[in-house]
Amino acid sequence: MKQSLMVVVQRYGDDVAGGAEAHARELVRRLAPHYDAEVVTTTALDYWTWEHVLTPGMDKVDGVPVRRFKVEAGRARDFRRYERAAFAGGHTLADEHAFVEKQGPYVPELLDHVSRRGREVDLALFFGYLYYPSAYGLPLVPDRAVLVPTAHDEPAIGLSVYKPLFHAARAIAFNTDEERAMVQRRFRNSRIPNDIVGVGVDVPAHRGADRFRERHGIEGPFFLYVGRIVESKGMHELFAHWKRWRDRSTHKATLVLVGHREMAIPDRDDVRHLGSLGDEDKYGAYAACRALCVPSRLESLSIVTLEAWACGRPTVSPAASPVLASMGRRAGAGLSYSTAAEFAELCELLIERPEIRDALGRSGASFVRRTYTWPVVVEKYHDLFAEVAARRS
Repeated sequence: MKQSLMVVVQRYGDDVAGGAEAHARELVRRLAPHYDAEVVTTTALDYWTWEHVLTPGMDKVDGVPVRRFKVEAGRARDFRRYERAAFAGGHTLADEHAFVEKQGPYVPELLDHVSRRGREVDLALFFGYLYYPSAYGLPLVPDRAVLVPTAHDEPAIGLSVYKPLFHAARAIAFNTDEERAMVQRRFRNSRIPNDIVGVGVDVPAHRGADRFRERHGIEGPFFLYVGRIVESKGMHELFAHWKRWRDRSTHKATLVLVGHREMAIPDRDDVRHLGSLGDEDKYGAYAACRALCVPSRLESLSIVTLEAWACGRPTVSPAASPVLASMGRRAGAGLSYSTAAEFAELCELLIERPEIRDALGRSGASFVRRTYTWPVVVEKYHDLFAEVAARRS
């Protein structure tokens, strides 16, 4: 008989874009054959407003039952006021609780269900530490809870309201060595069973670089960005560094952007926004580019980084990003910069020395094959779940 597994995540479904949520869905798809799985989530689609959009009740995604609970309140219009209060010196625990509730999604019925259902299931898997469903849901069922924190070193993780999650969980599934080191340094919770689990990466064998170029009319060398085009992902800095380099360089190159736009994009001939693409075009873009630019400084794991490496392409990221810079060194596939001048030097190098790009790419592909494949990921979850079951018994 299969063990029952409840997966709690703040958003879930076909119209949900986002690293942690996409991670959750791909993992559920691969765990479903081994467990009696169900997903508990909200009716929100947008990660910022948390507006109630979808129909509450039962749904199915990829053949897995999904139970959605109505968002009673999204992100408060005056959320910044609560954020400032929670991070101010001398703030109270009540200020922190207000921060969690006012950032949304506020779904008290979801907690009621987790409390009831959590006493019946064998395992409860919580995605992300930051939002209301995990922050208040995991402590309700600690004896069967596994946390996937997707944590990075941001101000919020220092709030006392989150500390119980990192001590109450029966096991923790980290994405990277760097995430584990940061969490254990901050919370001193190395006694809790854990592993570097991450996410699997599947890329097609034939990726169609020429087809991608022809379809989108892209000629010459280009650098790629894949993801939400938003300030929090470091896009202002990327645009500024790109402008400075291209305005001074004799090389012709294009910055190709793939993803949903949430901020202004420079009106330049050497910047192309292609919008959201399907997998065929996305992997064609990886195959055709000189490198993937990943400007975000706050990441627990970058799935697009792993995809680029799996496709044999290096990454360019800020040295100030602890996870990306460290992973890039360990994989031998990532180049990091501290200044605009260093960014320019890396771009010049990757254009002038394609053999360096290819060597870095081969190293990245080897790293992904060794560490981030779905069979390895699923086996590690089996082991963590067995540890939880053993401790409960």
